[in-house]
Amino acid sequence: MSEPFSELFKPLEIGRYTIKNRIMNTGHAAHFQTGQGLPTDQYVEYIRERAKGGSGIIVTGHTVPHYDGEASLSLANYDDRIIDVFRRMADATHAHDVPLLSQMGHRGRRVSDSVGYLGRNINAPSAVPAPDFASPQLMPHAMSTAEVEGVVEMFRSATVRVVRGGLDGIELSIGMDYLFTNFLHAHGNRRDDRYGGSTLDERMTFLDEVIAAVRGELGSDRLLGVRFYDDLVEYSLTLKDHVELARLLEARGRIDYFNMWQGIVPNPRSGRVHWPSYYYEPGHFDYLPAAIKAAVSLPVVGTGRIDSPGVANRILSEGKADIIGMARTLIADPHFPNKVREGRTEDIRPCIACTQSCVGHIYLGLGVGCIYNPVTGREAEWSTLDRADKSRKVVVVGGGPAGMEAARTAAERGHDVTLIEKCARLGGQVNLITRTPKRENFEEIVLFFERQLEKLGVDVCLRTEADVDGVLAYCPDVVIVATGSHAYLPEVTGTDQPHVLSARDVLEGNADIGKRVVVVDTIGRSEAATTADYLAGNGKQVEIVTGLPYVAPDMPTPAWHNLMEDLLSKHVTMTPFTGVWEITEDSVEVYHLISWEPRTIEAVDTVVFGSGGFANTDLLEALREGHRDVRAIGDCFQPRDIEVAVVDGHRVARSI
Repeated sequence: MSEPFSELFKPLEIGRYTIKNRIMNTGHAAHFQTGQGLPTDQYVEYIRERAKGGSGIIVTGHTVPHYDGEASLSLANYDDRIIDVFRRMADATHAHDVPLLSQMGHRGRRVSDSVGYLGRNINAPSAVPAPDFASPQLMPHAMSTAEVEGVVEMFRSATVRVVRGGLDGIELSIGMDYLFTNFLHAHGNRRDDRYGGSTLDERMTFLDEVIAAVRGELGSDRLLGVRFYDDLVEYSLTLKDHVELARLLEARGRIDYFNMWQGIVPNPRSGRVHWPSYYYEPGHFDYLPAAIKAAVSLPVVGTGRIDSPGVANRILSEGKADIIGMARTLIADPHFPNKVREGRTEDIRPCIACTQSCVGHIYLGLGVGCIYNPVTGREAEWSTLDRADKSRKVVVVGGGPAGMEAARTAAERGHDVTLIEKCARLGGQVNLITRTPKRENFEEIVLFFERQLEKLGVDVCLRTEADVDGVLAYCPDVVIVATGSHAYLPEVTGTDQPHVLSARDVLEGNADIGKRVVVVDTIGRSEAATTADYLAGNGKQVEIVTGLPYVAPDMPTPAWHNLMEDLLSKHVTMTPFTGVWEITEDSVEVYHLISWEPRTIEAVDTVVFGSGGFANTDLLEALREGHRDVRAIGDCFQPRDIEVAVVDGHRVARSI
């Protein structure tokens, strides 16, 4: 055991279970499921990897006990098809002495707008829609007393399937303006039957009946926990309400632990802290479990940007939580617990809270991934990296994300690897990202690779401009070209003028930038918007124009919300549906993409394009003339993003 983090590895009794450490892989939407909501084999392998990595206890993603038309958002536990999958998931975790719980809830009036328009039922205690203006205010069906009783029975039946599937218990999800909360808060509950009431205690009848039904099927040997969410809005439960609720539930004697978190996803101000990005410091949310722990004696789980063993151990030692909940930390590195326990903290891939490939994938309808862990989401294929049958000489040209991962993976396979990089440090464009506001921690990507390449004995040649003769002098068996891309400027009249720059020019610090700047976002990712934030922070007057419906629509939502607030606070003008047709010496001629109405943006000193890059293939093409096995990866193959570049580098190196 690593002494500095000993609190993390003290066993803990929860109910009749003793978990081996204080790390819980908390329930989250991994999105490895069929269109009918059944977990796939990939989900089983995803769960298995986190059990293998040393988690003390694992909770599945949100599971619903009835079909509500949104199987893509939650796991489906409304018929017996789930039982076999549960068994395989339980076997996967039990093989590593890790209990597995099913998180369970009911979305109530928060079933999405598309489902409502398709005519499926949106059920709630009363006919009161969620009052947010950020999502459609769809009128729910007010359930009859008999219908509420039917939902209680749905939870009972779902629990039977959990037990038959061999899982170790259930975690009920209370918050996010879902059905339990709709009953518990006066805004959503205006009933005059036994499920209504003027006090929280009176409005607990539905929850009490569900808990009694669930506990009745679980028995005393399995676990029953509750996950609370501070919804951070006046019409739903807040932390103060949950403190009172925790006291009441503990007194009733059916619950084994409490888990405290926050946020309603569709509400922008509340939702961005449901998945907190790098705008929030590690450990920022430790006051949430601390408030519950001060009120109860049962174990309490704390979570939220706890992405280092030091922060986790501190929260435990200060008595703010009994268990540390981790989701994205274990998405980035499922072996975080074992690495800490074995004293290998230098081998951890720290979560950088970018929200790009975990939360970002959800909005793309994909299973979760990690921006720089290519195995996440591909555990079934890539969880094991075997040594190559024969060691080969591999030369990698270019030390950006693709090149670093290719070099790391090839070295792990047992190859003799040389990595050539023209700059003074590895990292490529990651080093530019770290210069934009709040994104300094992207350096963790570079630091991880620097540590691993040194540990694996990769010969890293910095400040070295590669050419054909220099590469071939190593007598390589395989050459991997990861030379990146050049900044791209769109085909707009006037881009050849000296005051027209790329975002890379700005962040490299080698360009003169005037007072008034127009930033053009042509690709919808973070490049233009974060560069505008950087410029505004340096006292520039900035307008962002984009032909898209809004600025940076392909940024991950949590970081996007914070960035937009930052831009608004710095008085950055954001102009959507706008195309650029000409740049003059001191103006930009634009037009509205719908009305085609022209406009002149006058008194412009500098124009900056956030338009990505085009592949730098000069060395690639020359090497292919002189070597039989040359492979292109990352931006050199096609400019995309860090995640794709890392996956590209891993896939190619794995094949050697």
